[in-house]
Formats: sequence, C-alpha cells, structure tokens
Amino acid sequence: MSERLVQQVKMQLDERPMSLRELAMGIRVEEKQVYRVLSRLHRSSQIVHFRDVDSVRRYRLNEES
Repeated sequence: MSERLVQQVKMQLDERPMSLRELAMGIRVEEKQVYRVLSRLHRSSQIVHFRDVDSVRRYRLNEES
C-alpha cells in the first residue's frame, strides 16, 4: 500500500466525511484499494466511521489523533 494513497485519502477526509465509494471515485482507484487504506487508518485510530442519515457508512478523520 502506497503512502501516497494514504495521504490522498486523508486529504479527502480532511475536507468532509465521505463514503468508500465517494473516496474511490474522487481518487480514481478501486474501492478495494480504498477499503484497505481505510481499514489501516481505522486500526491505528486515525479515522472513525459512522452511519449517516441515509444509512451510508461514512468516514472522517479522528479529531483526537
């Protein structure tokens, strides 16, 4: 997994909470690759996820990290 992709995901999430699909489309990579990055960031407590009002899981940067 490239650090460049990790940084791109973090930059996108710094703007606003986003879904897996939104991130993949914005960065123009497969959802599978973005999922791996999100999983890594979540395990290291750099991001958190929540269900939005439309029941879509969204991710945002962890304000405590």
